[in-house]
Amino acid sequence: MFESVGEFFRTGKLLKQINTTLLALIPKVNMPTYVSDYRPISCCNVLYKAITKIIVKRLQRVLPLLITYSQNAFVPGRSISDNILLAQELLAGYNQTRLPERCTLKVDIQKAYDSVEWDFMVEVLKLFNFPHQFIALIEQCISTATFSVSLNGSIHGFFKGGRGLRQGDPMSPYLFVLVMEVWNSLLRHRVQNAAHFQYHWKCKELGLVNLCFADDVLIFCKADILSIKVLTDTLCEFATLSGLHVNPAKSQIILSRAVQQQRQQILEHLGFQEGSLPIKYLGIPLTSSRLTIADCRPLLDKVDTRLAGWNHQTMSYAGRLQLIKSVLSTLHTYWASVFILPKGVLKNLEKKMRTFLWQGQSGRGNAKVAWAQICKPKAEGGLGISSLITMNQALILKQLWRLLQNDGTSIWVDWVQQYRLRHSTFWTFNRTTGSWSWKKMLKLRPLLQRGVVYKVGDGSSFSLWQDIWHERGPLCLSYPRGPAVTGLPLSSTLSSVLQGNQWCWPASTDTDIVDHLPATSNTTFSSRQNMLDQQLGTVHAAVSKIAHSAD
Repeated sequence: MFESVGEFFRTGKLLKQINTTLLALIPKVNMPTYVSDYRPISCCNVLYKAITKIIVKRLQRVLPLLITYSQNAFVPGRSISDNILLAQELLAGYNQTRLPERCTLKVDIQKAYDSVEWDFMVEVLKLFNFPHQFIALIEQCISTATFSVSLNGSIHGFFKGGRGLRQGDPMSPYLFVLVMEVWNSLLRHRVQNAAHFQYHWKCKELGLVNLCFADDVLIFCKADILSIKVLTDTLCEFATLSGLHVNPAKSQIILSRAVQQQRQQILEHLGFQEGSLPIKYLGIPLTSSRLTIADCRPLLDKVDTRLAGWNHQTMSYAGRLQLIKSVLSTLHTYWASVFILPKGVLKNLEKKMRTFLWQGQSGRGNAKVAWAQICKPKAEGGLGISSLITMNQALILKQLWRLLQNDGTSIWVDWVQQYRLRHSTFWTFNRTTGSWSWKKMLKLRPLLQRGVVYKVGDGSSFSLWQDIWHERGPLCLSYPRGPAVTGLPLSSTLSSVLQGNQWCWPASTDTDIVDHLPATSNTTFSSRQNMLDQQLGTVHAAVSKIAHSAD
């Protein structure tokens, strides 16, 4: 095996036997009728997968440098939650007539992976300046594939491919991300050079037009026919180049309620169905208002389906407990990592878990121990089942910690900093605007504040008035007249009142401020003035542990 893999990288030639692929047809619906109701999954040779895994490792190193932040699929260091969180923010208020006219296109790409033209794929790799030898290796892998179809346990046919990236090939998702990045670049170029294009509300400053997660695409713009034409022309141009065509029958446009005059004209030009909120995006419902129990029905049904497949009569209490901890208590994790779920949903899920533990599916039998006791750690006499409410809070705190870190790798964080926190910080933001999910997140600030420690170096990274480097919280809340009295504006950093490890306040400073400054239990000062500031999370490790256990 080692010799075969090494031979490929030395010679650049791949034996056809290694690249022979079985196509397994996986139904996409419960009662498939047409060929289009099946998803062809490629069962590749083990040797071939070993080769492409090596290529993938090399691609992963450079993808973060090549892919813009509007794409988050398969790029190391990025999160699917960014797409969902940002899309929810942009869809907030679509049910209101007083807000600007806007629209969102949910684009379905027809047979996305299977339609990529090989010549275009090679040109994309050249465009990104990959080495010629590396491009030749990838071209050899994708263009020499032969196929047979596995049907009812038998193998039928033998034919060559003419285009497409195989679903089941470890390399395909990463190549497809590169293809979509070309579309991103083309779209940005056309938008920036179109005199009549108008951005979606709260998108212009960041130049945000679309969000992509592989072939799941959302496009945002103002709801006017000229802007829509720019988008449709770009989609048609990209289809001609790449072979990726939009499927109008499965695509939707969501128009805000404020759109009245051009609604019919937009629908006729676009040819998409008019969708309504909530819409399902990456498996999560996006709404214009708050998330309801009815919106979470698919999550509850998923748990019911899983329970229905288990035979409780053959399981001991220990077996049921293990299934609850490893399966049932994690099914909601994906939802809980982006939204604070309604308490009614979490209580319903815990009720299902409790019933399964004590009664199985029979519905008979009483609880032996209170559920609150069950959810305690084993060291405290419990069974170690995580409280779903606590887990939900921990997962959201993980998102808020990313917001505080603001390391420049998250498009959601960039958007929040630009539009939500432009003239304030996360700790002092007090406006009532924003989506329901943002407002829910803000309610967790006291919980997060208990676990944040400020390690002050030169003080240039921390806001004097708006950060929580002091145990009283932001000084602008404790001392609202502070900026006026001291002459230090609200934008001042901590470095403006520090010299080494000593305070250096203006002479006019209120003594009440100075007298309370030594009591800073959530702040440590470095002995080196030139040391960089650090924002540390004492609970971050615990939050990460809870989140990791739920993954």
